[in-house]
Amino acid sequence: MTDHHPKADVARVFIACSAEYRNRKALVEALGSIFLDTIEGRREYYYFECPVINEIFDDGVFGRSAFRRFVSGNATDATAIKSLKITHIVAGGDDAFVTSLVSDLEAPNAALVRLV
Repeated sequence: MTDHHPKADVARVFIACSAEYRNRKALVEALGSIFLDTIEGRREYYYFECPVINEIFDDGVFGRSAFRRFVSGNATDATAIKSLKITHIVAGGDDAFVTSLVSDLEAPNAALVRLV
């Protein structure tokens, strides 16, 4: 499911889905796969708020406290995200949404997990 790259000391996973994206099962499976791929290391999770991740938090599948929320389009957050050196991008949405997200995150070496 994930495209393997050299392992970083910390897996930094960024999650974003378009407002229209609704496949929560795919998101849960992607996060589970990344967790297993990085089981021996540390993980940090970041996200842009979207309906499907909020459903997962509300249902208790994942605890909101383990994830740091950023605001899409916020200049301060954009600068902070770029400094993180994201290792994994989990993205759900149409081609334009995912292309824009990947460009905005400026993480060319990150493994992209494209949700369908």
